[in-house]
Amino acid sequence: MRSTPLLRRPAARAAALVALTAALLSGVSAPATAATASLECPATVRLTSPRAEAAGLPAGTEIVLDQSPLRLTGHNVFDGPPAQGAALMPQSDKPAKGGKGQGGSTAVWAFEGDYPQGKFLACDYAGGAVRVVQRVDDAVKRCTAQSSTSKNPATLQTRFQCD
Repeated sequence: MRSTPLLRRPAARAAALVALTAALLSGVSAPATAATASLECPATVRLTSPRAEAAGLPAGTEIVLDQSPLRLTGHNVFDGPPAQGAALMPQSDKPAKGGKGQGGSTAVWAFEGDYPQGKFLACDYAGGAVRVVQRVDDAVKRCTAQSSTSKNPATLQTRFQCD
């Protein structure tokens, strides 16, 4: 079952709105919410209008791009926008305690100091040629990525949770 962010659940959203309204009416500031983020990587992404170019090809030569879905191949956390290439190494990366037919790991990144360009989560497709990217709040101090691989067909699943 997929987890739904707390404020997307109607009851939680209504309770948060009631608490905020009560706080505003009473003149008390609303309680600060902890900086959290989550990202569940889609199993596949599809290119909708791919285009590739290469200089110096002989006349009559064409570049053909496969438009089948690209499978999730990995994940990363970056210091700054991923295009800058500053991937961070996790403080720990442990194999998951597996059930039959499952492989996977749990990786943890702990953030200390400033990240003036931000911290970014990335789901990698086709070895990182395509990425789904999410910037996390500056107040986030720790991110955990749990991944598993199922068989038949082999499918990587990754979920980030940050707090």
